[in-house]
Amino acid sequence: MPYLGALDRYHRYEIDGLEHVPRRGPALLVAFHSFLTIDMFLLARAIYLRDGRIVRGLTDKLVFRVPGLRDVASRLGVVAGTQSNGLELLRRGAIAACMPGGALEWSRPRRMRRTMRWGEHRGYARLAIRSGAPIIPTACPAADRAYYVPFDGWTIGLALQRCLGASRALPLPIAIGLGPLPMPVRLVQHVAPAITTDEPPDAADDERAVRRLDERVRDTIAGLLRLP
Repeated sequence: MPYLGALDRYHRYEIDGLEHVPRRGPALLVAFHSFLTIDMFLLARAIYLRDGRIVRGLTDKLVFRVPGLRDVASRLGVVAGTQSNGLELLRRGAIAACMPGGALEWSRPRRMRRTMRWGEHRGYARLAIRSGAPIIPTACPAADRAYYVPFDGWTIGLALQRCLGASRALPLPIAIGLGPLPMPVRLVQHVAPAITTDEPPDAADDERAVRRLDERVRDTIAGLLRLP
């Protein structure tokens, strides 16, 4: 918390729309993935300070295979982003957070700032339908300027995968800040009103229903990324 408080002051962090995050009950925060995710940690801190609620992150299972990183993730309450884990958290009334763009999105080069790279990732929409939890879209457009990323880390990762014959590509972006620190850009986190669906839980297996909800969320976050 002291470290995040220092980052909050360093970036003059501000939240537009915090009132859209419910003070109680389940919710699924769905976010645009900036490099290093500074903005989402600061949003989670603000929610904790306001309501005493801990945002539970849903992340790539690969995180838990990396020594050291898995320990940090566990201490922060982060879990593997499976349907069963997400459903369990939401059924307990928690706030869960996910970033559908994943590694493909956070490793974007400078020329792709404010560009979504979600591909076919719609599991979050399936989870929202299955749980009945509202989706809270959020994005911090200026977070893309916290580091200068000259090359597409995903492209480099794919090239190494082919060369090494690895089973999976790992993004390897080059990020330039003030040494290890991010650039002192002012960060404004935009949080949109909740997106809900009237679909029954079994509609989570209906690809058309999942795509309809996914399109609403993508359009909303694309709009947030056009804000200052």
